[in-house]
Amino acid sequence: MTAWSLEGLASRLDGFRLGPVDLRLRPGEVVAVLGRSGAGKTTLLRSIAGFLPVHAGRLLRDGVDLTDRPPEHRGLGYVPQGLGLLPHRTVERNVSYPLEVRGRLDALRAARELLERFGLAPLARRYPAQLSGGERERVALARALAAEPELVLWDEPWQALDVDARHALSGVLEEMTRRERLPVVVVTHDPPLAFAAADTFLVLRNGTTAFLGEPGRLLERPIDAFTARFAGFENVYDPGALVGGAPASLAAWLAPRAGPGGIAFARPALASGAGGPGTWTGLVRRSRPTPEGVAVHASVGELTVALRGPPPGAAAPPALGETVRFDVEEKSLRPLGRADGVAEEAER
Repeated sequence: MTAWSLEGLASRLDGFRLGPVDLRLRPGEVVAVLGRSGAGKTTLLRSIAGFLPVHAGRLLRDGVDLTDRPPEHRGLGYVPQGLGLLPHRTVERNVSYPLEVRGRLDALRAARELLERFGLAPLARRYPAQLSGGERERVALARALAAEPELVLWDEPWQALDVDARHALSGVLEEMTRRERLPVVVVTHDPPLAFAAADTFLVLRNGTTAFLGEPGRLLERPIDAFTARFAGFENVYDPGALVGGAPASLAAWLAPRAGPGGIAFARPALASGAGGPGTWTGLVRRSRPTPEGVAVHASVGELTVALRGPPPGAAAPPALGETVRFDVEEKSLRPLGRADGVAEEAER
């Protein structure tokens, strides 16, 4: 199995600086790259692929330095956001293209095998403009695999796809990593799919590594408001929202427990029966059913708090303006912005 690693990889583009980034990729591992817009996610993929020059550090494959090699000599497959499908070629000829460039006489046969595998055989004679978004993504991935890569770079595969197409594409990703044991570096803004697919999260902030570690570690130690919201924390407050809270208010209670970047916690359950000491009170502003339980948003002094009610049908959902009670357990709090929120590559 091929081993890939980035050692202090850094590049520059129009005044933006990426890196240094260190990363080791295991066979079959999926690394999800996260970050706000402009954090350097696509720049990282393009630097690994060889489309942008590397100004410092190295890209290694089995210990061999590939940093100065052109993209076609790196042994990887790249699926960009725009997919890069050739509009004048059919699905079949798009997938066979990398093999034709290599002069493979069996290019069409190999392409047809990939089309069968990805459920695209009935679409072989269609053109990209005649496909759905999910079908185009699968064609682009099949074309990347036609080049027999040892690493796949995938930029926003689930973007603008409907629920069924996203689910199907996730199945393709899982099957690919299991069958080929290829490492995959994928940029995504889709939290549920990222947590379902990724073995490791790499969070970029202003071009540098803010977090590198397993999904459970990100849930346990979100480093800032962005990662907390990505991880599914609905109650995220920056320090300014907690300052000046009335005495004995929830904001005043949270303030000394927050980190430099604020604080986050998951939706607490609504209390049933009479509230005991420490129970907070709020007024319902919104209530909607979800599979996990009724989602309630309540005004609690200066804050709006997301709460979890009983499953639909188990009890009447709280009405608009109704008073509700809840507790926030100390162990559920996640201070944001502390140095110990960063997982180091050396710990992997």
